[in-house]
Amino acid sequence: MIDNYAQAMALVERMTASLPIPARPTRQMVDLLRGKGASLGADPKLEIKKVFYGGDEGGIMCDVTPGGVVKEAIVCSLTHLRVHPKHPLAGEIRAYQATRTRRLARAGGRAGITTFERGKDNR
Repeated sequence: MIDNYAQAMALVERMTASLPIPARPTRQMVDLLRGKGASLGADPKLEIKKVFYGGDEGGIMCDVTPGGVVKEAIVCSLTHLRVHPKHPLAGEIRAYQATRTRRLARAGGRAGITTFERGKDNR
């Protein structure tokens, strides 16, 4: 198992109560968003709008669809976002990210970024 399910769900609940949560994307996330046509400045800021648990494979997933992207919802692993250090959940989020990243590395996997086209069945 990558995640401790009870701890992940508790964090999802606390994050949901704190929405929206400002975050900054990792470099990989910035590249994906720009590839989708989102216009991002030099220091892009996103908002976590929805949070859900994507199972042990996906971990905590966040909807960060910026206003400029209209055809696709951008959903990414929490590990691809950086929450401001002064946010009340920052320490808990960083601990989750570090633990998940370490466990994924041991398992040979990596957290992902997904795009969902609106109006299409994405199974």
